Amino acid sequence: MTLRVGTAVVAAVLAFASLSLTAADATTAFLQTHYYILPLGPMSVDMDSLRQAAQTAGLSVIVYDGDLAQAFRGDSTAASDVETALSDPQLLVIDGDRFLLREIGEHFTFTVRPSDGSYELVIDPHQDQQIADALGSVLGSMQSLGILGNEVSLSIQAYAKDDLKGPTPPDDAALESTLYSLTIARDWFEYAVTKQLTLVGLRVEVVAEMVTDASLEELFLPYVVEQTDGLVKLSLPIDRLLALARSNAVGYLRTPYHPSVP
Repeated sequence: MTLRVGTAVVAAVLAFASLSLTAADATTAFLQTHYYILPLGPMSVDMDSLRQAAQTAGLSVIVYDGDLAQAFRGDSTAASDVETALSDPQLLVIDGDRFLLREIGEHFTFTVRPSDGSYELVIDPHQDQQIADALGSVLGSMQSLGILGNEVSLSIQAYAKDDLKGPTPPDDAALESTLYSLTIARDWFEYAVTKQLTLVGLRVEVVAEMVTDASLEELFLPYVVEQTDGLVKLSLPIDRLLALARSNAVGYLRTPYHPSVP
């Protein structure tokens, strides 16, 4: 089921408040013990306008042009340190035609990020939160920046924060469990640091083990870094990991091997 949003924000919030949550014993609350992922649908956003709106609102902004990045804090025209900006409570990351918005509040953190050709909302409660209260605040923030999608899917996936092993990858996706866990991690940047993944903007360094005599689909070619017999190294958008792992040309998708130092 989906709801049109924009003028129907209140209706969407009320509808969300009545949902049953997957993997959590709650129907009206986001629990502190879990984090939640909600589909938002496709978004068509002018990145320059989004950047300007975010800076005017006082957010820190990081803009990637390939592997190069510039960071700005609030409406200042002076460049800031990228690593410092990544830890700021209100952050917008723009990487080509993708963006990630994160706001760390007193009661919860929310993130809007790409998800396989679409976008999703991640809610990370710092304490138990009523769904209607949390989503009312989030949707208001999103609307103020002009980034609300055309529709909101009334489905919520819940993940336990203390589940260190994490869910297994889908049967139809041949990829390393670490990479799958990255796609559903509550914080991509934090997870990448803990697992020593190489992130550049909203992309992660991966290696595709190719099926014999197979070639990558054209849509993945812009992300190729280097290629040898049977192996392709890519700097791939995180939201495209599952799509590549499901490709008939790929036997297995993994993180690069790094030689250990004796």
